[in-house]
Amino acid sequence: MSYTKFIINLLNVKPSDIYSTDVTAKKDGTVILKVRLVPKYELCSICKIPGKIHGYYKREIIHSTLANRSCLICYEQRRYICPECGISFTEQNPFINTKERVSIETKINVLKDLKYPEATYTSVAQRYNLTPTKVIRIFDKHVDIPRKTFPRVLSIDEHYFPNSDQGSKYCCLFMDFESGVMIDIIADRKKDYMAAYLAGIKHSSMNMQTMTSELDNVEYVSIDMYDTYRDLASIFFPKAKVCADSFHVLKHLTDDFRKLRRRLFRNTQDPILRYLLIKFKHVFDHNKVLDNEPKYNKRLGRLVNYRDIRDILFDRFSELKVAYELKEYYIRLNATTTLEDAPKAIDEAIMYFEDSGIEEYDEFRKMLENWREEIINSFTVINGRRINNSYIESKNRVVGRLIFSANGFKNFKRVLSIVLRKFFLVQ
Repeated sequence: MSYTKFIINLLNVKPSDIYSTDVTAKKDGTVILKVRLVPKYELCSICKIPGKIHGYYKREIIHSTLANRSCLICYEQRRYICPECGISFTEQNPFINTKERVSIETKINVLKDLKYPEATYTSVAQRYNLTPTKVIRIFDKHVDIPRKTFPRVLSIDEHYFPNSDQGSKYCCLFMDFESGVMIDIIADRKKDYMAAYLAGIKHSSMNMQTMTSELDNVEYVSIDMYDTYRDLASIFFPKAKVCADSFHVLKHLTDDFRKLRRRLFRNTQDPILRYLLIKFKHVFDHNKVLDNEPKYNKRLGRLVNYRDIRDILFDRFSELKVAYELKEYYIRLNATTTLEDAPKAIDEAIMYFEDSGIEEYDEFRKMLENWREEIINSFTVINGRRINNSYIESKNRVVGRLIFSANGFKNFKRVLSIVLRKFFLVQ
């Protein structure tokens, strides 16, 4: 390959556009490409007549196409003057179309690299001999990732992001439950903020003939037990069934059982019982294997396995046994009940928890009553999967890792760009 042809390929220009070229190098290894283009006698934007060459001025343009060293284009740009009106203007060139110092091809390479979630602003900046701030500005200026269309089954969740410059501790995630595609991420989960966001979508997508909007496509909304989500769903997704995530229902139950165990611990003075309630709290876990090989316990002075320990506690605390059996009853109900049987099953569960008289379970009973319809809806099965928030929770963990890779940025838009690269650009 000839010397001139190499430069032409490096600059990505046509041979007919090159008037003269030269290559030099600085002491630090930076390659300097000296370029002058063939004059094309640009037209005056006002008079529409060719201008006359008025002079040259040098521009140094960062052209990061070499992997092992930095590269600069030293471009002698012509300046023209209109012989009619006297206005001066510059010639067009293939390297850059603004007053910046970064070539178009360098920007393209930066944006290509930023498509991948593992690429940070700093790593891309180092690769192309730029500053991280410049890489951020390139991304902000040239990338505007639109949200996806709202799906048939919508999952809503939040992610803790206290460093956001939006004054919110939580950002809000919208995901397609069926495909796992992230629809959008917004800066706040507060009611007013979300209402304005959804109202904007409804207004912009409203069909005045059918009086329907994009939001009317949503048939199911899966949420955790956050009242704001339910309130907004009733307003903006009136045709959709709201489904309460079963994991959060079970979490309420297990938290209430834990409160009962701790109350029994506080109220008993027997040191052995206190020891068993704390040391062997795992014997009350669901599906815990209890018939393990017996081991000698110094406190009890005999061989015992987990079932023996649980039975000792049940014999001493009858309330604990009732609470455990109710907990296991609802866990089985949650795993085996169908949508058709759910109304009766939930009503029976409410009655059983009320009749137990266990004060810690009052919270769970009231939650079942307040969220009865949403809990029943959660037994709906779509494409072989029960509607729940486990899918979006897994995406939420990815969001957490990506936010961590944002290196402490507080600007929500810039952090969001890292997250959306993962879910939008590379899917």
